[in-house]
Amino acid sequence: MLPLVRLLLVSNSGRPFLQHCRGAIAVFLAGARRLAFVTAADLRDEEGYWELARAALEPEPTGLTVDHLRWDRDFRPTLARAEAIFVGGGNTYALLQRLREARLFDGIRDRVRAGLPYVGASAGANLAGPNILTTNDWNVVGLDHFEAFRFVPFNVNPHYKESDPAMAPGSETRDERIAEYFLVRDNPVVGIEEGTMVRAEEGVATVLGAGRVKVFVRGREPRWFAAGEQLVF
Repeated sequence: MLPLVRLLLVSNSGRPFLQHCRGAIAVFLAGARRLAFVTAADLRDEEGYWELARAALEPEPTGLTVDHLRWDRDFRPTLARAEAIFVGGGNTYALLQRLREARLFDGIRDRVRAGLPYVGASAGANLAGPNILTTNDWNVVGLDHFEAFRFVPFNVNPHYKESDPAMAPGSETRDERIAEYFLVRDNPVVGIEEGTMVRAEEGVATVLGAGRVKVFVRGREPRWFAAGEQLVF
């Protein structure tokens, strides 16, 4: 049984931005009118990222008002009026560092635990688990603490590929890196393919989208799950 939080974890934002998951977001956030969008993972242009999100999420079928939830300003009014939250992609280490430094981490965590729907894409999906150590990002900000929201008991590996023809011969696969993770940690890891989502609510996690999800549990063979199936750990 998963914790009773409401999450939609998206592997990637895609191109055009969020087009592949706008319908799923609209269904997941049905009834919510005001969405707080977190851009703290973006190291280049946070205002531009927010504008991109507004353009994608304010038209139907979502029809939301998208507020910019900034980590580097007084976030309390925006967070207080939010009816849902979306933590966007970018660098996972920068995201966690900024949220903690701003004390926004605790505010988001507490509201989601109290029932606020949470959408996380890529880096935002990484933050939902116990820690961020299965991200694909580089730790360019020199973060030295990696514990995350713990909304779910599994880590996320977004953009998961079982094999990648573009990799140099002899390069480590994702599966090998996850096996290395299990040498020091024991929580499950969920690899989410591109164009794919995991919706967690009422204690269960269900696969949505065009791809598959691969569940890794230490000491067991990994198992694939397709759209419509519930994850089993």
